[in-house]
Amino acid sequence: MSRPLKFILVSSDSGLIEHWQRAFRPGKQLIASRFRDLWQLKLDQDTLALIDLSLPDVPLWNDEQWKSLVHGHKVRIVAASSNPKDGEAIEALDAGCAAYCHAFSDAATLLQVAQVVQAGHVWIGKTLMQRLIQSAGRAAALATEPVVDWRNGLTQREREVAVLAANGASNHHISLDCKISERTVKAHLSSVFDKLNLTDRLQLALRVHGIH
Repeated sequence: MSRPLKFILVSSDSGLIEHWQRAFRPGKQLIASRFRDLWQLKLDQDTLALIDLSLPDVPLWNDEQWKSLVHGHKVRIVAASSNPKDGEAIEALDAGCAAYCHAFSDAATLLQVAQVVQAGHVWIGKTLMQRLIQSAGRAAALATEPVVDWRNGLTQREREVAVLAANGASNHHISLDCKISERTVKAHLSSVFDKLNLTDRLQLALRVHGIH
């Protein structure tokens, strides 16, 4: 069982901090008003840092500070923007962030983000996920090199669930389509990830659509 996350909420906006505190209560929370304050705190793999990207001292995405946080301290970073853009989301993921979301997402969404990140997956939101999946599908249609069949080793049901998930269907819609419970959907996806050595739905989409 995973240990509880320690939340570090990084923003100078008191209203935003209060919003985040309500969402993650009663988890352990630390507050920082500047990006550079992170270096004064105890950081480890059980730390989830929710960072307000509007802070003036947030470094550029190619800055070594991101690599130090993600790889050196193994901190899981949620990049939060009050004006989210798909391009910035991709830059954040490239920099090693585990999630990119709207800073003022509702409490249920923020909790979902934390749960996905704690499970070792990447969270980028439905809109960008759909865009990347569509891009993967177009790229697959243009591919000419033969690829290893990803279906090898999967059961028929796992293949069905994998295809639906790779095309953007939620667990709820997969459960309705396959007439199984959402818990069973999660179990099938977990098995698919293990067998294909994947960590999240985006990687699954790329594999199913033939993009490695």
